[in-house]
Amino acid sequence: MDKFDEQMLGEESVSYCINPKCQQRHNPYGLDNCLACNTPLLINNRYRAVRKLYQNDRTEIFELEDWGFGAAGWEVPKILKVLTDDGDPNLVRLFQQEELILRQLKSLGIPKVFPGGYFTFEITCCCILHCLVMERIPGQNLERWLKLNRTISEEQALDWLKQITQLLECVHNQGFFHRDIKPSNIMCRPDGSLVLVDFGAARKITSDTYIDKYENCDTTVILSHGYTPPEQVNRAAIPKSDLFALGRTFVHLLTGKHPDCLAATATGKLIWRELAPQISVNLADLIDEMMAAESQRRPQNPSIVLHRLAEIECGNFTVYNFLRKAASKSNFISRYIKFQYLNSLPVKLGLGMSLFLGIIVFKLSAPQLAVFLNNCATDNYAADNLDGAQLCINLALMMVPSLDESHYTQGLIFDANKNFYAARNSYEKAIIIVPEKSLNNLARLDILEKRYSAAVPRLQRGLLLVKEVDLKSALHKNMGWALLEMGDYQQAAIQLNGAIALDSDRASAYCLLARVREAQKDRSGAFTAWHNCLKYAPKEKYQPELDKWVIEAKNRLEVQGTDGVTSIPKP
Repeated sequence: MDKFDEQMLGEESVSYCINPKCQQRHNPYGLDNCLACNTPLLINNRYRAVRKLYQNDRTEIFELEDWGFGAAGWEVPKILKVLTDDGDPNLVRLFQQEELILRQLKSLGIPKVFPGGYFTFEITCCCILHCLVMERIPGQNLERWLKLNRTISEEQALDWLKQITQLLECVHNQGFFHRDIKPSNIMCRPDGSLVLVDFGAARKITSDTYIDKYENCDTTVILSHGYTPPEQVNRAAIPKSDLFALGRTFVHLLTGKHPDCLAATATGKLIWRELAPQISVNLADLIDEMMAAESQRRPQNPSIVLHRLAEIECGNFTVYNFLRKAASKSNFISRYIKFQYLNSLPVKLGLGMSLFLGIIVFKLSAPQLAVFLNNCATDNYAADNLDGAQLCINLALMMVPSLDESHYTQGLIFDANKNFYAARNSYEKAIIIVPEKSLNNLARLDILEKRYSAAVPRLQRGLLLVKEVDLKSALHKNMGWALLEMGDYQQAAIQLNGAIALDSDRASAYCLLARVREAQKDRSGAFTAWHNCLKYAPKEKYQPELDKWVIEAKNRLEVQGTDGVTSIPKP
């Protein structure tokens, strides 16, 4: 369905006409109107299209020059997406919806849109184009990447699959699912980070149970042959449809063959493993589960996939792999040792020499190994696999006891296990390298221990240092919590509203604000805040106090006659 426009213009002195019906779209740079059809070349009084980058049967994408000097985001490289088929009202609705979705999704792995990014552009008296301006992502999509490179290794597959699954987790947690995942809709930046693009087919999740079906009359079928799951073909797409498409995408990347070109069983299961001998059985099993024809057999959500990936990564970490990777980083050692022939080395090499070289390699590579293990622990912690996280972090600190990042991760694990004394010690050791996060978590422990006067200065210091929006919101939330417990309701409300302004999905801030409003005798404000506490609780990472507030919110709303409440899932 999708194809690249191979005629990509290289000249800098070209203005491109965005009228899809124009017969001669290339124009000398600087003209006000197209020479062939008289369409304005200065789009929306701000942009010039200088190159057509991509097209399919519904849209065209152009590289833009932004002449809105000083306007919000004018310095960011941009593209223009134009809907060329506006005959279907559902396609127009989805196109307009894409801007709304991108505005709500705040992630480095998702394109940014700018104020006024969606607009209509009149090209003739009776023809209007729907347009969307968004951030241009440098690099190439994975479809083109695969044409220029060979199939991916297991190491790269694990990295890429983890990146995209984390993005999907973000998208699903914000209440949407993509519906059109495939290699051409994943961009690879020059630094190797991935970006999920083209949210024109995305839908809102109407149930957090992941089993909701959508009525045929209200759903536009989005088909990408080889990637679209059976339920989506039948107009019943669900969030787990994204996992099916993601699994098919990785079969393509691992085998080099489009899924439609692969043989399949009578039940539709792809026969592909022999074409990807470079990956482990565990990774192949996970991908097959993601591609299960029956959605009930797929992993429940992206978090489960991340959990499985963390287990695979830790399982792949063997002494043999470690020594092989370490030796590759030590040229003078790898000249003498060929680990791929380790099993056939003569016994006369000697145990003493092996031990000597092993010690050298270990000492040279311990820092890199510790970082790897810390990342493994972080992934396991994010997937709520605390046992796996504890194992990895213990090994990391055994390798490099002074690794401050590992002390912070260890603090998170102790915290989750309610070992607050040990968590406090770990956070204090990590405060040099990650001061804002450590201060925030230490302040939370102070509040839990009713040491409010100790929490406030920590939070004030953290707010002076913080740059990340999400962490700043958490600091304001904890400051509001401390002030609430100290009885300063006015300042507590200011801090909690500040937290919500930075992160409108932070359930814990709504829960605390509800308590503030109750203390201020603001019944209506408390009702609204309790409602939002329940609404957003499933999206926030589990913490014991949040579960307590969710129960409190249920009790309050049930008294006031509100139903349909939900509880935060425990790990």
